[in-house]
Amino acid sequence: MPLIACCTNGSESAYLFLAGLTLIFIVMKGRKDILFLPLCIDIHHPFMKALFIGKNCIEVEKTDSTNSYLAILATGGPISFHLLPLSGGEGKGVFDGTVVITKRQEQGKGQRDNRWESEPGKNLTLSILLKPTFLRTDEQFQLNKAVSLGVAEFVLAVFFPFEGGKGDVRIKWPNDIYIGNKKIAGILIENSVSGNTLQQSIVGIGINVNQEKFSAELPNPTSLKLVSGKEFDLKECLEELCSCIEKRYLQLRPPSGILPKEEGGIDSDYLKSLYRFGEPANYKYKGQALNAKITGVTKVGKLMIETEKGKMLECDFKEVMFC
Repeated sequence: MPLIACCTNGSESAYLFLAGLTLIFIVMKGRKDILFLPLCIDIHHPFMKALFIGKNCIEVEKTDSTNSYLAILATGGPISFHLLPLSGGEGKGVFDGTVVITKRQEQGKGQRDNRWESEPGKNLTLSILLKPTFLRTDEQFQLNKAVSLGVAEFVLAVFFPFEGGKGDVRIKWPNDIYIGNKKIAGILIENSVSGNTLQQSIVGIGINVNQEKFSAELPNPTSLKLVSGKEFDLKECLEELCSCIEKRYLQLRPPSGILPKEEGGIDSDYLKSLYRFGEPANYKYKGQALNAKITGVTKVGKLMIETEKGKMLECDFKEVMFC
């Protein structure tokens, strides 16, 4: 196996070896002990359906957060060792479309500073690095729409055979995926900007796949296995997910051929998939209970609702709660 990187810190030395398509990280201490840390980096995925998302996939046995792990790699910083750049030329260690996936995420991030709970080895917990430099900062919610549609369409694609096409898969604003009234997936996007354009986005995704038991503290979770009765292959699920997200992401890149508001466009399909769209329901707006219906989402991602008295409101994420 050829040695491609190494570093030394006191009595410990770290080495990266290339074995076929896999990088193996080895720590050798002062004694002759050898510890294989659970890091596997697949440089190429020739069987991945997507063109670039997931072609470079870093599988970590466990990590605090895949978003945090990928953020460090993307800036070329050290995690527990210094990883030499793999992309070449940019001084960065990862490609556009790189995926970090783990079996065990110990401090997964969710919205409202919540943690994402996932049983180890049962679900998809991953982050994707994207570089949407073609989007302005006031267009960043378009990325949210594209990713949400991709995840929803993945769920529908694997859920479809069990419901005869009647699966009620919806996007709950701003970035949860529901089957009926139960949550099956969550998304957290962390953007870096320069001037008035996006430079980098780390897209964190958690999808409940084979988990059957959840904490009683979670109000309405479900999983693909619970709704279908079937055990799913996580690698096959990852391949399908990357393909679905990439399809929608490429619609954002000019020229995509389909305008956002056209049939099949991101704006049009997002509204069609939006949970409770056009349906009277109960909400709390700035702590006050009200009955309203969702009428749309603004360009910058605010939820538009109309109260039963006809008043139009544009709500930030922390201003409104679904009841």
